[in-house]
Amino acid sequence: MNRDAVQPPATSEQRPPDDPGMRPTLWFTQRDGRVCGPFPEATIGRFLILGRLHPDDHVSHDRETWWRLNQCPHLIPEELRHAHTSEGRKRLEQARLREDERLRERRHGEPPAEILERRKGDRRCPEAARTLSHRQQWRNILDRPATSGNRWLRGPQPWLASGVVVSLAALLLISSALQFEPGAVPDCTQPASPGVNWNYCDQSGADLRGVDLSGASLHSARLTRARLRGARLSTADLRFVDLSLAGLQQAALDATNLTGADLTRADLAGARLDGADLSHANLSGANLNNARLDGARLRHSIWVDGRRCAHDSVGRCD
Repeated sequence: MNRDAVQPPATSEQRPPDDPGMRPTLWFTQRDGRVCGPFPEATIGRFLILGRLHPDDHVSHDRETWWRLNQCPHLIPEELRHAHTSEGRKRLEQARLREDERLRERRHGEPPAEILERRKGDRRCPEAARTLSHRQQWRNILDRPATSGNRWLRGPQPWLASGVVVSLAALLLISSALQFEPGAVPDCTQPASPGVNWNYCDQSGADLRGVDLSGASLHSARLTRARLRGARLSTADLRFVDLSLAGLQQAALDATNLTGADLTRADLAGARLDGADLSHANLSGANLNNARLDGARLRHSIWVDGRRCAHDSVGRCD
């Protein structure tokens, strides 16, 4: 691990090299005063997909000249560049599952001796607790035993399995075309209002007390430390949203989709969560005093005390 405490970098006014022949092959990263690396370009892209890095983080090839990641478009994976579209969001979620599965396979396998030698003094930075928690959730999903239908597809009828795959792909394309809405692109500059599209937007620390965001779309948005006391978020799409340390006292979250949401140490005192979907959500250290959870689905959620809720938990963590 290469970890140095430094001051936040001053972003260079120079443009990073665009010529593929001139681009560095290894990059250092910096976030919150921590320098890590160097990493190859493919690893930078994988970290972005898995959420270990953010486009506002900084990179450098010599630890002297720093650029924001969004100034280096060749380092941004295609799945993130098109995440504002319906098809792009699906591809991003598939990429996250794929990269997590590859990571698991690499860790379970025994690498060659030369790889073990290179790994001496691991150069990765330690991951945040919520990142490890979410990775464990995905790992549990991937480790589920195969259903009888999956085993049948892997049987001695490859021609039949191929036909099923082609049919499903065609249905998916047709469904995506029918569901696509022209102009349904996230606009992070739009004021808070019912139905607003803030997908993937960074609203960390925003003062949203008492606002009406019912039916809004905040898929994978960052609302760390946001103030949402008394906010109305009924029926909103909050899948995979980051609400860690957010203030949600007396907020209306009934029938809200919070699948995979990060609610670590969030204050939900007196909040209404009736009928909300909290499957695979992380509620570690959250304050749920006087919160209402009637009919709330807690399938495989991480409860306030660190317990993992049962598959059929509804209204309480069993």
